[in-house]
Amino acid sequence: MVMAADPSGWIEGPIPDQVELPPATEAEATGADDYLPRSSSSAMPDPNAASVPRLKARVHRRFSTADVCATLSLSEVRFRPLQASDLEEMMTLHTEWFPVSYDQAFYDKSVNGQLFSLVATHSAASQSGGSSSSAAVVHEAEEPEESLLGMITMSTFCEHHGEDIKHILGGECEDLCKRKRSRGPVSDAEEGQAVQSTGNTGQLAYILTVGVCDAFRRRGLAKELIRRSIAHVDQNMPEVLAVYLHVVTYNQAAIRLYESTSFTCIEHFPSFYFLHGSHYDSFLYALYLHGGHPPWKWRFRNLWSLGRPTTWREWLVTAWSSLWQSDADKRVQDSDP
Repeated sequence: MVMAADPSGWIEGPIPDQVELPPATEAEATGADDYLPRSSSSAMPDPNAASVPRLKARVHRRFSTADVCATLSLSEVRFRPLQASDLEEMMTLHTEWFPVSYDQAFYDKSVNGQLFSLVATHSAASQSGGSSSSAAVVHEAEEPEESLLGMITMSTFCEHHGEDIKHILGGECEDLCKRKRSRGPVSDAEEGQAVQSTGNTGQLAYILTVGVCDAFRRRGLAKELIRRSIAHVDQNMPEVLAVYLHVVTYNQAAIRLYESTSFTCIEHFPSFYFLHGSHYDSFLYALYLHGGHPPWKWRFRNLWSLGRPTTWREWLVTAWSSLWQSDADKRVQDSDP
């Protein structure tokens, strides 16, 4: 979870027994929000703090309890890119999910297609699929309300990964990404994804944010959003060698998710975040694609500390095999037109 100039994150946690909005009260009628439940986001450093935001997004009006969401299956959820009409709801949900504030440029780039985005939605029409006549009546009366259940945003722009690339690929962005930039713009499109590719994109895809609404957690939606995003990169961005993210070290639910989707912990940054008046560490996780691999510093450290062979001879054989494979990968990349 990056929560600095380039914020990113993921929210997951136990479904509350009840996240219920009570009947309209005087406080509700006057616009006060003290009656609303607070976010159960696992990204919050202190879930009991008064600074934890209340659930104000529209999705909670329809899915106010876990029991309501339990009637939906993941197969009923639809996926599409963010669009301009999602802006207000996206901003509200990000306020509920993350203990940081995002600038307006991040939101604008997400909904206008400059950043990769994928949002999981559900509408009343998709739930009432049993009766075609009733669905027709709903359609004639008004468009059914579409609820945003979760979303992911991702960037391949060098401005986002410039400081991290040396930890992930072992080199500087100027050296590793300039060959890709010299090839000019690349068109990226999958299932209607509106991704604008320009000359300053590079060899990393950085997951900026991932979130799921409170009542729909523990249903596999976050994992599906990540899976689809990785598939998009794998199929449409051959120049990208790794998908990566930051996560605050206390967010164990997020860490379990990333490790279950084959991400590897590459680096640990002390005091990376400053949240609610305190410093917190960060882990950097990466998933390698298209022949990408961690830098030598990480691989040698891993060989020695995690999978240490029983003899120096075995260690040298393992290291030599890895060196040979790396050199072979480099020759293949250099032979690309």
